[in-house]
Formats: sequence, structure tokens, C-alpha cells
Amino acid sequence: MTQHLVWAAVVVSVLAGTAGAATVPATRNVAIVVFDGVELLDFAGPTQVFAAAADFGAVGGKPAFRVYTVARTKEPIVSHGILRIVPEYSIDDAPPPDIVVLPGGDARPLIDDPRFVDWVKRNGARADVVSMSVCTGAFVLGKAGLLDGRSATTWYDAIERLRRAVPAAKVEDGRRFIDEGRVLTTAGVSAGIDGALHLVARLLGRAVADRTARYMEYRWTPEPYLARTYPLLTPGLDERGRAHQLADLLEQR
Repeated sequence: MTQHLVWAAVVVSVLAGTAGAATVPATRNVAIVVFDGVELLDFAGPTQVFAAAADFGAVGGKPAFRVYTVARTKEPIVSHGILRIVPEYSIDDAPPPDIVVLPGGDARPLIDDPRFVDWVKRNGARADVVSMSVCTGAFVLGKAGLLDGRSATTWYDAIERLRRAVPAAKVEDGRRFIDEGRVLTTAGVSAGIDGALHLVARLLGRAVADRTARYMEYRWTPEPYLARTYPLLTPGLDERGRAHQLADLLEQR
């Protein structure tokens, strides 16, 4: 208790001594790709992570993420033959994404569509965009050339197919996810949640990722070699912003 009171005093002191409002980082756009036959949890898992982290990572009332669905057209699609989804945007009018999530399922319509592959390629070529695949969504990244020269993974039963489809990539099995900086690939279905939480920790800090996992009641146990690289607080915040996050952590405690 004494330690918490000391920290509280420090936070109050910083807040009192720092003039003005906290610097508010820009809201990142997260484009969740959907298509007929998309695996339900492949897109729903990361969507839940980024939507929750948008609130938990908010600064000054500004959400950390804006999450929206994107498809080849705005025509309704069906996931698993049971869930009907009307995409918010098509590739023709979607806001420029900062993160593109490509889930798995029967992705052949995407791979066989030159316009869609070009959309993925153009966004993936931007230095400030992270392209994330879940399960067989990795085949779309491969078709766009974004896996060439990189390590990657996919659903366990599609490893050999991905090796044949993208010989320029180093395809690894037994990996929950692989982070190559601007490209992040995950294994199948629920692994997309782990990949998304990792990305949240990388971009917003461990505190926001932990709170997101706790809210979802998801047992998130990042590998120690990765966990030690996560910042505790959101990178890019000024002194006042960091003090606000510390105060929030103390309030939760």
C-alpha cells in the first residue's frame, strides 16, 4: 500500500507540474478484410482485440484504433455459412489503413482478384502500414509479394502448401505467430488473437494489451523473449500522457 501511495504522489506531482493537455497520438485505422467463406474467429478474434484496445489505449478521449470491415465490394458476405456481414467499405472507398488484417478461410476469390491483390500490395508497400494475416490469409500476402525474403507461418495443415506457393519465404511450423516488423503472420483461428495482442503490446504498451486480454478473459502468455521487448506504456506519449496512464494503472490496482 505504501508503494502505491508513493507512486500516486509522484503521478499527482507530474500532472500538477505539467502544463497543458497530454499529446494525443493519432488514431490508427485497422482494416479487417472479410469475404465469402471467411473463418469466423479468424476475423472476429482480432476485431475484438483492436476494438477493446481502442478504448483502453485512448488518450484524451481519442481512441487508439478505428476498426472497420473491408471487402472487394459492399455486397453482403457470409462467414461459415451462418453469419451474414455487410462490409462497411469496399477496397474502392476504404480509409487508408495503418493495419490490414487478412483472415483465413477459402481465400481463393481474393487471391484470384488482381484488383484486391493490388490493394494489399499498395498498402503493404507503405512503410507505416502493418499487414497481418491469420491462418490461410498468409496466401494473400504471399500473392502480393509481401512474404518474399521473410519468415512466415500459417495454419498447421497449410504449411506445405504455403511453402510451395511462396518459395521465396521461409515458412515455419510450430510458431504461434511471426513478427517481421511490417508483416505479421499467425497460425490458425485463435492464433489471430495472440498476434493481435502482440501488436497491441508493441504499439500501445504491455499495460493496454494486458487489460485487453483481461477484459476478454483470454489467457495471454507471451513468450519471455518477446515480453521483455514490450514497453509498459504507450510509446510517443509526453510526460503528462505517461502520468495519465500511470494514474489509470494505479486506479485499476
